[in-house]
Amino acid sequence: TVVRSLQKLCLTYPAKHRVLVGFMSNFLREEGGFEFKKSIVASIISLIRTVPETTESSLFHLCEFIEDCEFTQLSTQILHLLGELGPATTAPARYIRFIYNRVILENSAVRAAAVSALSKFAAQCPSLRASIMTLLKRTLMDEDDETRDRAAIAVAVLEDAMEKNPYVPPPDDAQAEDIPPDTPVPGDTAAYI
Repeated sequence: TVVRSLQKLCLTYPAKHRVLVGFMSNFLREEGGFEFKKSIVASIISLIRTVPETTESSLFHLCEFIEDCEFTQLSTQILHLLGELGPATTAPARYIRFIYNRVILENSAVRAAAVSALSKFAAQCPSLRASIMTLLKRTLMDEDDETRDRAAIAVAVLEDAMEKNPYVPPPDDAQAEDIPPDTPVPGDTAAYI
C-alpha cells in the first residue's frame, strides 16, 4: 500500500524523514477509517524505532493527531508512546499540553492513559514534577476509578520523591555545559513509575 511504500522510502532515504513523516501525518488529518489510520500510526512508530532522528518530529505529529482522534485505541497507543519516549527528548515540556488536553477532553480509557503518560514525564524529568503534580492533583476527583487510582498512586509516589529529592533549578546565569541533565538522581523512587 501507499503507507508501506512511504515507510520504505523513509528507511531508504533517512535524511528525507521530515518530508516523508510530514506527508504521512497529513493523511492522519484527512478522512479515513480505523485500519487506514492505524497503519499510518504503525508506520510512524516503526520509523521512530528504526530511524531515531525521526523521534521528535514524529511525536509532535502524533500529538497533533490525538487532538482530533476519534479512535480510543490509537489515542491510548500514542499516549503510551509519548510517556515512553517523550521525557528523553530535547524539550519534553512541549508534549505536556497535548497530553493534559486528553485528560480534560476524552473518554475514561484515554484519560487513564494520559494520566500514566504525565506520570512518566514527572518520573523522568524532575524539573517538570511540580507543574505535572498540579495537573495530576486535578484528576484525583475524576469520575472514572481507573483514572483516579492512577493519579492517586502517581501523586503519592511523586510527593515522596519531591520531598526526598527536591529539584534545584540551575542559576539563570549558568552556562549550558554547567547545567546538569534533567534526570532522576540515583535512588529516586519516582523513576520507577
